[in-house]
Amino acid sequence: MPRILVIDDDDAVRESTGRILRTAGYMVESAAGGDDGFVLARGSAFDVILCDMRMPGLSGLDLLRKLRESRVDSAFIIMTAFGTVDTAVEAMKLGAVDFVQKPFFREELLMRVRAAGDRRQLARQVDLLQRHIRPSGSLEALIGTSPAMAQVKDWIRRAAPAPGTVLITGETGTGKELAARAIHAGSPRCDRPFVALNCAALTESLLENELFGHARGAFTGASAPRPGLIEHASGGTLFLDEIGTMPKTLQAKLLRAVDTGEVRRIGENDSRRADVRFVAATNVDLKSAIAAGEFRSDLYYRLHVHRVHMPPLRERGGDLRLLVDSFLERYGAGTGVDRCGDDAWTLLSAYEYPGNVRQLEHIIQRAVAIAQGPELTSEDLPEEVVAPQALLAAPDSSVAAARERADRDTITATLARHSGEIGAAARELQVSRTTMWRMMKKYGIDG
Repeated sequence: MPRILVIDDDDAVRESTGRILRTAGYMVESAAGGDDGFVLARGSAFDVILCDMRMPGLSGLDLLRKLRESRVDSAFIIMTAFGTVDTAVEAMKLGAVDFVQKPFFREELLMRVRAAGDRRQLARQVDLLQRHIRPSGSLEALIGTSPAMAQVKDWIRRAAPAPGTVLITGETGTGKELAARAIHAGSPRCDRPFVALNCAALTESLLENELFGHARGAFTGASAPRPGLIEHASGGTLFLDEIGTMPKTLQAKLLRAVDTGEVRRIGENDSRRADVRFVAATNVDLKSAIAAGEFRSDLYYRLHVHRVHMPPLRERGGDLRLLVDSFLERYGAGTGVDRCGDDAWTLLSAYEYPGNVRQLEHIIQRAVAIAQGPELTSEDLPEEVVAPQALLAAPDSSVAAARERADRDTITATLARHSGEIGAAARELQVSRTTMWRMMKKYGIDG
């Protein structure tokens, strides 16, 4: 059913317009101003937005500019009692699809909304066709031809088009988010949002707010309503990484959202519908967590409709060479580094990779950054790869210590590439700015 957002500071206009559209079979939400309308439009997927031109605060044209900058692709119709040709032209240049002058007749309104919705649907179909021609985030991103990876790809092909939740298991760094993106790309939801959230990166209160959103005034600083990521992912896929770290109080609230498709924002009494496919990932044994009373068994079985297990790199046979070549191509482009020397390859192929594919990627990324020629040598590799036996004999020789050294080297190299800009480095490493600060403090890296 098409979804319409009506934005107008006149209560009577909002009510009458909403009544006309609901009678015609549309789902309608409304906002009393441009600021609230922007929050709703950015947080949910609307087919058509009907917006008044002149409003206190954010005007219709200003709102249209902000929505296009935020890449909100809803069809936008300007409505005003002060219409002029110049205003209409300006609105069209900004991306509005139509312009209607108040007061309008019922049939005229429905005709324009129907036409705008049809144009948006056609644009989405063209975009979907282009995605199939040039797939993004598909199985092609999962590099490997080993039997273990062939099994993973077969599981994904089966699970992607089928309904139901997916649980992705595997050690840290095995590529669980890539698998989640491949599931989304192969599903009927591929033309709608893919939203990812790391449950371990936030405190309980922040995690609840990110997932469910809040009403205006729900807490100090909540000056405007905000939809959560479940609503933002409506029509698409929500990927919950490290689901095993979610506090049990939130597990109960998430279970209701998964079961019923309903979410309740913090500070609100009414529930909202959200059509979301949940894909969760964990690097811990959830059955052991259930036995320890740390994870709800009902949520586990609700998430476990389909399961994909990502194998560790040590079980992937000949995939190592393919991965090294792929990372060399990615990070060596423009640097002149395009191959791996025999001495470096001997060391890389003998290493165990406790951090799996992510650790290998960081090793190659760092090596390319410091390489002195077109070929990686043993001198470009980190200590844990060059002298693993020496590390085992050292006081801080545990796998965790080796992983920390690799993480420290990666963070340092990333910050150097971005001239110390923490926000840019955090985006490259795909972590929040807060997590970046926390890691820098942990490893004694100056900001």
